[in-house]
Amino acid sequence: MIALSHSEITMLDALDMLYLIAICTVLYFAAKVIYRVYFHPLSRFPAPFVNKFSPVPAILSLLRGRMGMDIKTLHDKYGPVVRISPNELSFNGSQAWEDIYGYRHGRLNMAKDAIHAGPVQPIKGVVSMQYEPDESTHARQKRGLAYSFSQKALNEQEAIIASHEHKLISKVAAFSQQGQAFNLSDWYNFLTFDTIGDLAFKEYYGCLDEGSYHNWVTLVFKAVKAGALVQSTRRFASAGTPLQKLLLRCFGDISAPNRRHMELTRAQVQKRLASTDDDHRDFIWYILKQKEKFELREEEIITNSALFILAGSETTANALSGLTARLLRSPRTYEKLVEEIRNEFPTEEDIKHDRTMRMPYLNACINEGLRVHPPITPGLVRTVPDGGDIIDGYSVPGGTTVSVSSWAASHNPENFQQPDEFIPERWLDVAYSADKKKATQPFSLGPRVCLGKNLAWMEMRLMLVRLLWHFDIVSSDGASKWDPEGQMKHMKAWMVWDVPELNVKAIPVKR
Repeated sequence: MIALSHSEITMLDALDMLYLIAICTVLYFAAKVIYRVYFHPLSRFPAPFVNKFSPVPAILSLLRGRMGMDIKTLHDKYGPVVRISPNELSFNGSQAWEDIYGYRHGRLNMAKDAIHAGPVQPIKGVVSMQYEPDESTHARQKRGLAYSFSQKALNEQEAIIASHEHKLISKVAAFSQQGQAFNLSDWYNFLTFDTIGDLAFKEYYGCLDEGSYHNWVTLVFKAVKAGALVQSTRRFASAGTPLQKLLLRCFGDISAPNRRHMELTRAQVQKRLASTDDDHRDFIWYILKQKEKFELREEEIITNSALFILAGSETTANALSGLTARLLRSPRTYEKLVEEIRNEFPTEEDIKHDRTMRMPYLNACINEGLRVHPPITPGLVRTVPDGGDIIDGYSVPGGTTVSVSSWAASHNPENFQQPDEFIPERWLDVAYSADKKKATQPFSLGPRVCLGKNLAWMEMRLMLVRLLWHFDIVSSDGASKWDPEGQMKHMKAWMVWDVPELNVKAIPVKR
């Protein structure tokens, strides 16, 4: 018989313990997989097998910048509701928009899910209205800020918007005289950033003058991508847990662009608040009129101004680029639109927003552009209240993360005839009366509808009209990256699109 030393026995005990830990770990994860696949409250909803027990497919889709499009692919295969992660459902029906995001009379509104992460950081615990989880605080902030975006305020701001659009027209005229192609996507970004800077702070950033991006615009791009990275960690581990914080550190200091974005916003807001100029009708001018009534704190003004800069520049430029790219691929539609524009306005001075609001084909084109190319493609995640709820006819347990993907709903053949085709007539012609128009909600809806919706529409109407009144726009290189085949397979979208070049030439209209 072989005698073992004390140290050898101790080593064997340690190995046994390691084996036991390994076996228990395997059994734990196996049990977790079995529970999520077969016994979880969401186990009855269709999904790819891996998605039933793991968030990894959704995380990879998000990091690839293809989440909205990948979700549509899942809906095409599995139907109107899909389990995209162990505790998350995606819907693509028109009723789901109302059930998740609409006014829920007699029921609790669905709160923003903890997964959600955006590029606007809180200040001293104060967050912008977009990310404010408390309904009463959100409502108070929204009421205090809403007058800045009222139709009356926009009418007073039309001259500010027009001044920047005239500057862009002069730049396009210079390119035209030289026969030079230019990247219209960039120039839309220059326009919207200069405009929102003027509207928000009475500040001129000079993007149009210089023909280049201000450093702040670059920060906005980085902050959007950083938000996607933060969300990916929250999909793997609950927000604020040690594991989630560890995962964040693996990406390095990804919050640096967000912090700098907030620093710049703070400086601009404080500078504007200290100004004695009472004539420039920017957002701050209107906010100050409501500040005491709605008890708006300076931190709330700063965080929401940071939101205005991002949403008021990037998403509008995205929408204009997407619409223009589709018009360039649709000659018949383009001709109908320019005919309406040039017949409506004998002179450039006649171009006024109130008249553009009454132009049926122009507004149909913008509606259709927002449908086929929504500025935000993934779903805006919400949490079902305790006790559960009914979404699009499906009983969903409380605590479930739910959303409607704008891309999936807008391109769903159950909602729209020929959903991938750019057809402005669907907004005018009775032949498309069966289309479920409420299935596309590019500005969301309900209590958290985008406050800048009217401003975005105003900018898009006026810019498109002015551009096409002065010039015919033609693609200079075919814009292959804008090919809509394969769900815009050449493009990526995190919260907003990473827009490729849209190279065009401008031909002056002869009168």
